[in-house]
Amino acid sequence: MVFSELSNEEWVMVSALIGENGVREHRRGRPKAHPRTIVNAVLWILTTGETWSRLPSHYPTVPTCRRRFVEWQMNGTLIEMVKVLAAAGRSFAYVPRQPVTEPAPRPQQPVYDCDRLRGVFWQNPESWQSPDAPLFSRAASAPRRLPEARDVAQANASAPAQARTRMPRPERLFETPLPFEPVCAPVNDARGYSIYPIARPVSGGMFRGWAEIVKDGRRVERSGLIGPRFASTEEARMYALEWAKRWIAAQATRGEVALAAREARSQVHAAADLPG
Repeated sequence: MVFSELSNEEWVMVSALIGENGVREHRRGRPKAHPRTIVNAVLWILTTGETWSRLPSHYPTVPTCRRRFVEWQMNGTLIEMVKVLAAAGRSFAYVPRQPVTEPAPRPQQPVYDCDRLRGVFWQNPESWQSPDAPLFSRAASAPRRLPEARDVAQANASAPAQARTRMPRPERLFETPLPFEPVCAPVNDARGYSIYPIARPVSGGMFRGWAEIVKDGRRVERSGLIGPRFASTEEARMYALEWAKRWIAAQATRGEVALAAREARSQVHAAADLPG
């Protein structure tokens, strides 16, 4: 669509809508673009339907024209300009939308920086700084506090609640593990351990070993399912028993090493304390 610039009669009608003042001459700085030139640039976009990057170079810069385009579109001037020129016989490839009035923002509730005194009501300074204010009274000037849930509960309680004391949990001795077999005889060790070798059935009609190690009536170790699958329960028990014996031997070795280390340190300290 071919664009023709505004005639003098059309400019009179448009200038009454935009309300632009005349451009002052001989002023410093960058010269201000004439409003009529900007209107012609905006109308060129509306008539041809081209993008702002295709704006001819004899018009003002794209940011300047686009800024006025957005400004006139938001305040409703642009749609009125299009209506007036359309009534005069002009046609446009793009008609701007009506400006949408946004609802007024709701007032926000005040946010207090410190909320540590919630429920406390203080008197304003004018009430106690005025010359007619009564004399200071500690009881009368004390801030009022809203009753809390614990205050209401204490007021309605018939008798003071006794402090709950946690009773010591009774020590429960180790019970003989019989989860897999009705009979599970322990194997006693020379170091005071009791070993319960168990054969647990698994899929395929096979068995795996399981060992429970007890000392002084307390379980000290549980192996869980260990070793490969065996066809008989006796093989699974023997594997669990051997595993438990190795574990007890390892514990004894650690204890002997720790005891030897303590004795060595004691000898070193004793030698250092001797007079030279």
